[in-house]
Amino acid sequence: MRFWNQNITNRVSSSFLLLSLVTVGVVGGVAFTRAREALKQATFNQLNVTANSKEEEMSRWFEDQQRDVLLMTQVPNIQDDLGILLSERSDANYTAAHEELSDYLTKFVQLKPSLLEVSILDSSNRIVLSTNRSREGRYEVLASVTYLDHVEPGNTFDPIFYVSSTTGKPSVTLAAPLRDELGTRRGLILAHLNLDRIDQIVRERTGLGRSGETYLVGSFSSETMFISREQSRSQTVLPEISSHGIDAAMHGISGSGLYSNYAGVSVIGVYRWLNDRDIALLVEMEQNEAFAPARQLAGTIMLVGLASAGILAIGVYWLAQQLQISRKQLENYSRQLEQKAQEADTANHAKSQFLSNMSHEFRTPLNVILGFTQLMARSTSLNPKQQNYLNTISCSGEHLLNLINDVLEMSKIEAGRVVLSESNFNLYDLLNSLQQMFHFKAESKGLQLVFELDPDLPQHIRTDESKLRQVLMNLLSNAIKFTQTGRVILRVKQVEEPEKDVEHSQRSTTTSLQFEVEDTGPGISPEAIKILFEPFVQSETGRAQEGTGLGLSISQKFVRLMGGRISVTSRVGVGSTFGFVIQVCQVEPEQIQTQVPNCHVIGLEAGQPNYRILVVEDNLSNRQLLVELLTPIGFEVKEATNGEEAIALSKSWLPHLIWMDMRMPIVNGYKATQQIKAAGTPAPIVIALTGSAFEEERIVALFIGCDDFVRKPVREEIIFEKMAQYLNVRYVYATEPQNQTVQPYLQALTPSDLTVMPSEWIEQLHQAATKVNAKQVIALIQQIPAKNANLATHLTYLVNNFRFEEIISLCCVGQAKS
Repeated sequence: MRFWNQNITNRVSSSFLLLSLVTVGVVGGVAFTRAREALKQATFNQLNVTANSKEEEMSRWFEDQQRDVLLMTQVPNIQDDLGILLSERSDANYTAAHEELSDYLTKFVQLKPSLLEVSILDSSNRIVLSTNRSREGRYEVLASVTYLDHVEPGNTFDPIFYVSSTTGKPSVTLAAPLRDELGTRRGLILAHLNLDRIDQIVRERTGLGRSGETYLVGSFSSETMFISREQSRSQTVLPEISSHGIDAAMHGISGSGLYSNYAGVSVIGVYRWLNDRDIALLVEMEQNEAFAPARQLAGTIMLVGLASAGILAIGVYWLAQQLQISRKQLENYSRQLEQKAQEADTANHAKSQFLSNMSHEFRTPLNVILGFTQLMARSTSLNPKQQNYLNTISCSGEHLLNLINDVLEMSKIEAGRVVLSESNFNLYDLLNSLQQMFHFKAESKGLQLVFELDPDLPQHIRTDESKLRQVLMNLLSNAIKFTQTGRVILRVKQVEEPEKDVEHSQRSTTTSLQFEVEDTGPGISPEAIKILFEPFVQSETGRAQEGTGLGLSISQKFVRLMGGRISVTSRVGVGSTFGFVIQVCQVEPEQIQTQVPNCHVIGLEAGQPNYRILVVEDNLSNRQLLVELLTPIGFEVKEATNGEEAIALSKSWLPHLIWMDMRMPIVNGYKATQQIKAAGTPAPIVIALTGSAFEEERIVALFIGCDDFVRKPVREEIIFEKMAQYLNVRYVYATEPQNQTVQPYLQALTPSDLTVMPSEWIEQLHQAATKVNAKQVIALIQQIPAKNANLATHLTYLVNNFRFEEIISLCCVGQAKS
């Protein structure tokens, strides 16, 4: 019997071990296959992003060169000189015109490093003037020249690459016709381009890893050769090359795949045929590097699985001997569940750590940009133009911060970290600010922007103001963006919903509000509506406009968080309506916090202690920002570059307050704060500074001893407010509140406003705006009488913000009315 029992135990153990090995092999193989597929898709996406970026950069560069070449032919006095030069005369006027044009072109080439040489040819293709004087009098061969004759400014064109007989390198030459008043072609202006910038764009390897490579290839004399690649220092034409990606791209096929490159190395690559330019762009990465994580994962799974299988086999053998198989199986199942839970926790922690790091890396440089902008704005020596430049920088920084916040918001939504932050606010003020914000944008497109509000609409409510504002801004912005004619309507009304199980006291103050945004745009197809709220997904119409594809997805998440859901009704060619219903609480006007004007701090009141402030920050720019902000006010400020220096200065200098960055080398802000709080009696005030956007960071900072928590980028008013709160500092303020707006709101112009000026003036304004001639537009604005100051102010604002298309639109309608 004992022998029989041992035989059964061996058979069970052997069977279990065999099944375990098969299972581990299957799991390892499946994990490797899926991980490899996921890595392949992620690498394709990364390479596509890189290819798109480089293609767009090269296109923009060629468009800049096109604009520069055409610009040389459009200056009025230069046109006169060209007429004289191409008249084949040899008098004093001809000599003067030759010298003046030569000087103009030489200076133009010096200002534009991308232009190697500029020449003017007569109708027989003889060079009559060149920045390379030795070439004058020769005849130019125009076989490989890119003509800009039928290319409108700003449109894309296809430059022709060829191998220069002089340098032996790839070259591009642009040509623009020179015509007289009757439109007859009198000659050409040639511009030989310097392609060093194209080489720099190609050699940039950001995000391509260790083995990533980008290169351009072209077809010259029936051979496919390199134009530029990362390892090269110049655009040297190399011998004939070939690979699957190169051959496909040179046959006009764009795509991606796994193949061997020109050197026989297995790569994962993306290849593009660039708009009939006879060149191809390839972005590749070695498969060994791309799929290394999948192999490591499979190896780890196999190793752990085999070890686990061996241990479990021994356990099963012992359990079979002790006749406790059932109980041990349950324990084994419990251990597996615990292991899965730990793996899930580890994955969540890794994602949280990544998002926290990304938030810090984004917000730290933005803190410097916005902070120094505020610091410079405090100067009284700035003229209005410089102040406008600062406002533009601040506005762009805020826009970038909003884009970063969009991405982080979507990440936090997916991680389940977004919660409602309810507050009491004035709904009418919110709607008025939205109407003011979008009024001019709608009117500049000739659209009606209508706000239809229910007469019974409650004025003072409680909900998440920030999320409601963001949702309405996104819906209104999309409606105006995609609507070309007609109107955009925002309707807000109070509606009744079926009563839910809520207390009577809550029902008496809770109401439901319905928001609808209706437009007369192109409409959305039923197929597009199905994917409309997916992250990073845009409809066919949306792809023609700028945007990340996150706006509607974030808006839907926010509305669901507030208890509603965005619905869409649309008819193609008629328009669309987006609507949602949310529950809000009505509050009394006294519960609304009054906004106090933000006054400019210029110093400290007399009779206060000499406050010592310690700034602890490893980043020099961020540290300098706080020092430059606090020192002129009257604070005594010292700096520390890490937690170790902060601890030493806290003991020897005894600061009253410490601005503590949390992420620093040697000793971080968390450990430094704990030691400072433990050693000091009384301990100084410590306010944490961090670029993290997550609530967990604030909780940890307060738990380890920080008195408060401020996220980057910080505003100067927050800095002064916190110091006043904890040190009871009293400030001296400027006599007028500090202006927080980027640009004052201007009453929008209508075409009828231009009718106060003569029709000849309107025609001149239209021509100047069409040519994007800011100098001529400003000169015309100066002719506007003082009594029409609003017209002059508004037109000046449009010019300073490069909004010439709006001036053109106003002129066209104004001419039609006159």
